[in-house]
Amino acid sequence: MSDMWGFPVTLVLRSDDLPPDDRIEIIRDAIWSGVLPVEIEYDRPAADIEVLCRVAEAGPVNFSSARSTPTLLRRTPGLARQDHEPTVFLAVQVAGTTMVAQGDNQAVLRAGDMAVYDSTRPYTVLNTNRTDLHYFQVPRSALALPDPTIDAVAGVRIGPDNNPLAAVVAPYFDSLGSTDVLDHPTAAELVAGPSIDLLRALITTHLADAPRAAAPLRGSLVLRVQEYVRTHLADRDLTAAAIAAAHHVSVRHLYAELERAGVGLQDTIRTLRLQECRRALRDPASAHLTVAAVGARWGFVDASHFGRVFRREYGMTPREWRAAPG
Repeated sequence: MSDMWGFPVTLVLRSDDLPPDDRIEIIRDAIWSGVLPVEIEYDRPAADIEVLCRVAEAGPVNFSSARSTPTLLRRTPGLARQDHEPTVFLAVQVAGTTMVAQGDNQAVLRAGDMAVYDSTRPYTVLNTNRTDLHYFQVPRSALALPDPTIDAVAGVRIGPDNNPLAAVVAPYFDSLGSTDVLDHPTAAELVAGPSIDLLRALITTHLADAPRAAAPLRGSLVLRVQEYVRTHLADRDLTAAAIAAAHHVSVRHLYAELERAGVGLQDTIRTLRLQECRRALRDPASAHLTVAAVGARWGFVDASHFGRVFRREYGMTPREWRAAPG
């Protein structure tokens, strides 16, 4: 199935097509399967709920647009703990007013504003009136930013008055969601990488680090290194020296380029390996492996060290995560 974007649409949802008695349940099930599991609440009877939602994929990026009557979305702690593929959302407000809260941050979004939030922690999104938004969902591994960087901007309003890139980024993503610029499948695939780069630059710029924000927009080396890391996570000799040699640069040059892009090499490797361990610990195919064996498979040769960094990252031990419901 294809839609206005010209690439496969995974979900097209129109409330007018849904019987009122089943409307709430159908919308919930569609959002859970097509976007992300969230609790959804409305301020009116099912017959008065109006929703138009489209979701499409371009490479690793999910593009979605939603127009709706007032809605409360809650990513509960239980749902966040079940996340097997951590992602980051960019919300672009087209019309209406939306309140976003995650962690210690909260923001009110109006037309032209944006906000970032991530799927691994609880968040709340309240659309207080008839709203029109675009959402862009990117794997955290593709952004390759340290967790503290994402945490610092999650739930914060980003707009032209507080981020120099916002005046460029918001119209760019709005055009992807509301025009036929991506009529052709090839264009859809090609735009995925630059979109991720632009989101990364927006985040790092918001932390007032302009030099680090510039590099992702021009850095083919950084992108190649990130892809190399993702495909060699299980290699125990995934070191800076090995990565530099594979890309025919010095270790010093490698670190300099990564620093300019706001990418911490060791943080990235550790974060991606922990994500793989987290996923494997819940995977029935790995049920026969000990916790230590799972860690070792993804480069954590010291079981005690693995347990410490896992707990620091996720707030529980690997054994507790494996045994937790869901």
